[in-house]
Amino acid sequence: MRASLGARFSTALVKDSIVVPIILKPAIAPALLLSVRDEFHGPYTGDLTIDLSPAKLKREESSTTADAGSITMVAITLGLRREMHAGVAARLGLGGLFYLTDNTGVFQQGNGGVFPLIALGGSYAPSFGARHRLEVGLYYDVHRFMTPALRTTGFPNPRPVHRLALTVSARLIGK
Repeated sequence: MRASLGARFSTALVKDSIVVPIILKPAIAPALLLSVRDEFHGPYTGDLTIDLSPAKLKREESSTTADAGSITMVAITLGLRREMHAGVAARLGLGGLFYLTDNTGVFQQGNGGVFPLIALGGSYAPSFGARHRLEVGLYYDVHRFMTPALRTTGFPNPRPVHRLALTVSARLIGK
């Protein structure tokens, strides 16, 4: 089992421009990932990852920023990892993401359910961290965002949301 801690950047959940541009997006947030890895025969390793990111929502309008509540983004992915070079690995993952919210604003009619996502990542394990299997990781994922409240107010299509996390991880138990 591994634990990763870092920071996450997300693009806008909602973007509209009727009179003035309005953007609703999560602030830069902490990212906590817990994963279990299992080595397969050959160069691949499979993993199951739970990714939590609690964030404040920010509403940007007319050059001002206001708090718009908070959310916790929860993603669960199954991944395939391969070491590409000594200490350097790449990961491809598929899974789902959902939002835990206080049911206000764009979430007042629900959170939209589970959003399918695709995840890509890379990690580097420096030699000085070999004892605890330390890794520095860069992770990217994308999903399409829509809620019942947005659909009711006339947003016809889900919006792609891109998320990027920079983390440091260590082995907790196991290999």
